[in-house]
Formats: sequence, C-alpha cells, structure tokens
Amino acid sequence: MKITTISSVLYFAAMLCGLNCAGQTNLLFYGANSNSLCVVFVDTNLSASARAFIVADLQLCLNNWGKRTEVRIGADDPAFIAHLYNPSICPHYPETVDFPDNVVSNGTLGFALQIPKTLSDAYTNAFAFAAANSNIVTAAYEFVEFVSATNFNSVTSNQISNYILYNQAPPFLYQLAFHDITNSLRHQTYYPPSILGFEYRAEGPSPTNLWLLVPSSTRPYGNVVEWSAYPSAIWHDGKWKFCIWEENPQYKLPQ
Repeated sequence: MKITTISSVLYFAAMLCGLNCAGQTNLLFYGANSNSLCVVFVDTNLSASARAFIVADLQLCLNNWGKRTEVRIGADDPAFIAHLYNPSICPHYPETVDFPDNVVSNGTLGFALQIPKTLSDAYTNAFAFAAANSNIVTAAYEFVEFVSATNFNSVTSNQISNYILYNQAPPFLYQLAFHDITNSLRHQTYYPPSILGFEYRAEGPSPTNLWLLVPSSTRPYGNVVEWSAYPSAIWHDGKWKFCIWEENPQYKLPQ
C-alpha cells in the first residue's frame, strides 16, 4: 500500500472533493457502495480550503474503516433527522474525539453530515500543528508506509529497536523476542493516520511525549475485521517507533 506525505494526501482528497461538489458543497463517500453525503459545518466562518481539508481527512478515515457505514433514519436529538452509523469506533481518532454522526436536512440536496464546531476547531489546531512540525508529520507517514510494506520484513534483530520502544525491555530482549515482536506486527494491516491522530500523553520517556495513532486491522476469524490503533507510535530519538509503555509492570525484566 502506497502512502504519501500528509500534504499530498490532503491536497489530492480535497481536489477530488472539489471535482465532485457543486459550489461550496463538500461531499463525503462512505459504505461498501461509496454512497455520497454532503457535509455542512456549524462554523460558517471556516474558509473553503479549511472545509476541504477537513472533508479530505474525514474521507481518509472512511476509505477503509467506513465500508460498513450507513445512514440510519432517526436520531435521539430532534434537531437531527438521521445519523451516520458504523459498528466500530474510528481507529484514526483519539478517545477524546468522536467521528461526526449527526445528519441534518439539506434542502433539495437531501441529507448532510453536520460537523460541530468542536471538531472543526480540533482540525484547525491540528493543521496548525502539522504546519509547525512538518518534518515530524512527514516522518509519521513515512513510518506507516514502511511498516505497511514488505520492507519491514527485512528488518533484522539488531535493527528492531529502531522501530520498537518497550520501556521494560533491556537491549538483549529485543533480539530474544524478535520473532514474536515482528510476527505480531506483520499480521496487521496499517493505514494512513488522520491528522487528528497526533496527541501528547503523560506516559512515555520524556516530559512531552508525542504519540501517533496508527490505524490497523486484523482478520482473526476469516472475514471478520477488527480495528484498532494499537500499538500506537511515539516520536523518540528523532524517529517514530511502535511503543509499548508500562508504568506499573507486574514483573521486572532482568537488566
């Protein structure tokens, strides 16, 4: 799977949106049959480019994860007429952010997915973060591209610590557990992250720990697809690494 840098991903998706939208209307495609759904924003002060980039990132999330997404008539809140339903939690988003699901009437255009201001504000902040940290963001997409490709199979036991950080593992354990680590990681399929997938957490090796949610899927039972953002990656020693961080381990590995 080819993954390009964030700027080209978002620009390409935004360009597609522009080709498929009338005027300032943005379209989102979802479900197994690529059904279309207009997108409207509560924040009417957002620029056209900001709206396009947000829709592009929403589309990136739905491209694979959202194949089982559907619009269901009815909603708990009378302000909405339907909701966007998916049986899974979005693996691209942190736990504090919900993928939008409220659907409103959009006149002659039918239904429209409403983007709350809290979500568009989160995107605005994320775009500012990406602009200020373009090298780190680009490296994140390159890391996911690498672990998604067959190149990851060529990583040796002496190199595995360049891609994995386990705070309870002394150097020899990386090599001792090399096959278990790599076999587990290679059984997953990885996807480009959302720009909202970058987050600072308390856990990690430094006072300011930047983590990345790496969306992944497995098929443990034939055609059944399970989605996850585990393991997440952390920016450490000037590179991204899958990270397993235990604050209170039940046992202590020998040093």
